[in-house]
Amino acid sequence: MKKLLKDKRIVIFILAILFSSIVIAVKGIHYGVDITGGTVIVLKTEKPLNERDMSMTVEIIKNRLDATGLGNIEVYSRGNNEIIVIVPASADVDTIIKILKQQGNFKALLDNKTLLYTGRDIANVEFPTKVPSGNTVAYGVPFSLKIDAAKRMAELVKGKAYHRVYLYMDDKLISAPVLSPELTSGKPSPNQVITVGPYPPTEEEKAEALAIYTALKSGALPVKVDIEYTYSISPEFGRELLKGIYIAIALAFIAVSLVVAFRYRSPKLVFPILLTCFSEILIILGIASLINWRIDLPSFAGIVAAVGTGVDNQIVIADEALKGIKRLKASIKRAFFVIFASASTSIAAMLPLFVLGVGLLKGFALTTIIGILIGIFITRPAYAKIVEELFKK
Repeated sequence: MKKLLKDKRIVIFILAILFSSIVIAVKGIHYGVDITGGTVIVLKTEKPLNERDMSMTVEIIKNRLDATGLGNIEVYSRGNNEIIVIVPASADVDTIIKILKQQGNFKALLDNKTLLYTGRDIANVEFPTKVPSGNTVAYGVPFSLKIDAAKRMAELVKGKAYHRVYLYMDDKLISAPVLSPELTSGKPSPNQVITVGPYPPTEEEKAEALAIYTALKSGALPVKVDIEYTYSISPEFGRELLKGIYIAIALAFIAVSLVVAFRYRSPKLVFPILLTCFSEILIILGIASLINWRIDLPSFAGIVAAVGTGVDNQIVIADEALKGIKRLKASIKRAFFVIFASASTSIAAMLPLFVLGVGLLKGFALTTIIGILIGIFITRPAYAKIVEELFKK
């Protein structure tokens, strides 16, 4: 045993288990919406999009939702005219729906006739806050114009104090401020504000201001989108599902142990295989926790696939060891040649799903790849060393 603990493969194996256990204990396991509950929103574009426009639309929507600070919202395309938005239970769905409904085409018209500037002329947008409004305060979205747009506006509004500027978002009037004398002096004034209502704001005004802010911050979508349908996932259902997953994993362990025990009729071979399987699951979950990857149903499927591949590899190692007890190291090296070839083809098959895949496919691909890599570099070498020591005795 002392000699085994001195081997670097065993040391790396033990350290990986300890590290994963600590990470899970500190950060916990982050589950996906299909387990924790939430809402799925399906958007439909007004026309089919090519790959470039679809990628741009998805990216803008992601940026808008990221700008809210809500976090953990997943966005991906489905086909050429649908976009899926997965919202966790902790997020404000009504506010998110308000944000998603906007295409984001913004414009300012002097006296409802002359175009002063559009969303493309905005240089910077600030988060909704308290803003000055005459002798009082209001709630709104401060923003600044690009210098060229500010100069153009200064020329157009010069000498037109107390005229109105009509602000539109997607052809809907959102504000109509009156020009103060200092804004009509002919001097550029880049700093502007969209006033939503008096301060303090109502919840509805907060949601409206946030929708305006995210639209200006991210820019207009290349195409109009509508909410096709939404559906909710119950947290209670997710908890029952998670319980079922863990029961299924436990039953899988029992099934594997029975098959291996029947195959080798040797408890000393069964225990290392089960220990390695459990360790692989623990290390995968530890890495997922470390990188804040959310474990959903496809991710669990990827874990099971990776561990199943691991059992196959361990059986290959055990078979080769049984065949070549007299040349144990050579037999194990031959087994690893088969293992590396198998792992390479599996990773090659998963990479396109991870790189080009969307939504649920990424979770399955990532956990499968992580599991295979953990097996190649951590658990298989440790298992091989354990088998080597067992067959020496």
